[in-house]
Amino acid sequence: MDFDKQFKEYYEKIKLSSSKKKELIGEEGEKGSRDALRGRIKKDFKEKGRKQPKFYMQGSFSMNTTINPISAEYDLDDGVYLQNIDTLKPMDEWETPETVHKWIIDAVDGHTSKKPTDKNLCVRVNYADERKHIDLPIYAQKDDTYYLAVKGEGWVESDPKEIKDWFLDEIKEKREQFRRVVRYLKGWKDFRENENNQVKLYGGFQLTVLASNHFIESESDEESFFKTVEGINSKFWIYKQQILHPKNGSKNIIEHYTEVRREKFVEEFEKMYQKAKAAYEENDCVEKSTKWRKIFGDRFPLLKNDDCDEDKKGSKAAIITGTTNIANTSGRQA
Repeated sequence: MDFDKQFKEYYEKIKLSSSKKKELIGEEGEKGSRDALRGRIKKDFKEKGRKQPKFYMQGSFSMNTTINPISAEYDLDDGVYLQNIDTLKPMDEWETPETVHKWIIDAVDGHTSKKPTDKNLCVRVNYADERKHIDLPIYAQKDDTYYLAVKGEGWVESDPKEIKDWFLDEIKEKREQFRRVVRYLKGWKDFRENENNQVKLYGGFQLTVLASNHFIESESDEESFFKTVEGINSKFWIYKQQILHPKNGSKNIIEHYTEVRREKFVEEFEKMYQKAKAAYEENDCVEKSTKWRKIFGDRFPLLKNDDCDEDKKGSKAAIITGTTNIANTSGRQA
């Protein structure tokens, strides 16, 4: 019994609609939107005689893999590319990450009723409704290399644009089913972390790379998801220690995670795989939907016996129609 239809119904619930995307980005004059935030930063820099920065949307939103969270905040990442740093100077003569973070903090403070948060990797703009936040990582470019302002570490080489380009190349090769599988993994992560707020799994980027490493294309999203998960699970003796960056094979994208978090992720993924195996191999329609809901939550369709009967009728009708067509075709050829 194949659940491609049910997976696609679930997908429509977790993917962002065009209206939600527009709401999150907004218009420049609309308070609370990404574009309004950009406008505020530009205005502040202009007033202080600084060359205005450029912006580049990054992360899952730019790759169109963001999902509707159950209760967590929408997470938007909007890179701020400074144009007023003299990068012809040696890097140790640039303004420090702490300084440039303060520039952005000062620019966005008061944009919402909540204070911004100065994190090591970015400045986070918090919203009163607690349904979204916008992270503002800060970059400078020297020659063809981009550097991220990391508090306590200095300017660290980092280029989110190459990640987006890599992902778009993956979509060209693996097609849209790959994007759906990435969202299914994020749907599991969202449900599990919402179910137990003590659980912190790997981030969306790490899940995307794992999906890419083991993606199996299929006519069924159910089979594609399960076979991809099966492949990932078979390699956790490696992924517990390292997941290599898709564009820089010398970089480990889980090196900043603690050993405890890595161990917990492996444990949680193994549990999910066993549940997925049981659901994938289940032949009873009602039981199958119940088992998939243990992975994705109640946004996944719950079927009743009547639903299963309708599916059976549809399958029988298709078989009869196919048989009739073959017979008619044979008659004409005769």
